[in-house]
Amino acid sequence: MDRVERDVLGVKQGVFLEDVKVERLLPGELRGVVEEIALRYQKLPVEPRVDKESGIIITEEAGVSIDVEKTLAQIQAAAPGQEIKLEKIINNPRYKGEDLMNAAKDIAHYTTWFRGSSERYQNISTALKSVNNTVIWPGEVFSFNETTGPRTPERGYLPAPIILNGGYDVGYGGGVCQVSSTIYNAALAAGLPIIERHGHTKPVHYVPDGKDATVDYGYLDLKYKNSRNGPLIIKASLQNTRIYVEFRGEK
Repeated sequence: MDRVERDVLGVKQGVFLEDVKVERLLPGELRGVVEEIALRYQKLPVEPRVDKESGIIITEEAGVSIDVEKTLAQIQAAAPGQEIKLEKIINNPRYKGEDLMNAAKDIAHYTTWFRGSSERYQNISTALKSVNNTVIWPGEVFSFNETTGPRTPERGYLPAPIILNGGYDVGYGGGVCQVSSTIYNAALAAGLPIIERHGHTKPVHYVPDGKDATVDYGYLDLKYKNSRNGPLIIKASLQNTRIYVEFRGEK
């Protein structure tokens, strides 16, 4: 009975899907094979981005998905010995590299000045490198913690003074709050909606009162939204004692 069923309902002899032989497969078996192959070929689109170190714009990449139903129909209608190709759907990214090329105008910037230990200097430098050349697309929310990651030794952070519970202590990543505070003030200057921001329990020396933004990975974050029509690119650097954050957008 199985042989008869395959002769009547199964795929014709010698039929291949790409390089996979699918002859005599019944509809249920065929669907499972096609879905498995479709997963291997599937590729999500990649939006254009800016290389963190060089600042060079990396162009977008189209994605691919497979129309399983059309592929199944073609296989089931195939003549003996026919080779069938997957029915591919090209999924283009939402944005193009030109969108980032046009984001060249200084929309807003802010500067603070460094002082402190070499450990604090390294922590600030490490955080700035993580933030530099970050792209924020329209409607996207920037998260400081997601962008910089945990402040751990493995990521290059060192113990340095921090403000904790209204007093002073030493912790990995001490000094990073100066970076988040500098970014916060640049975001305010750009008129971006602030989603999350927390103040220190003591005044800090690098920004005016009420203009600081403390962060603590997993607990306290700095978040703001790109409410503009085009992308924003964050430029962040440490030049001697000058911590500089700039938002670049469309001309």
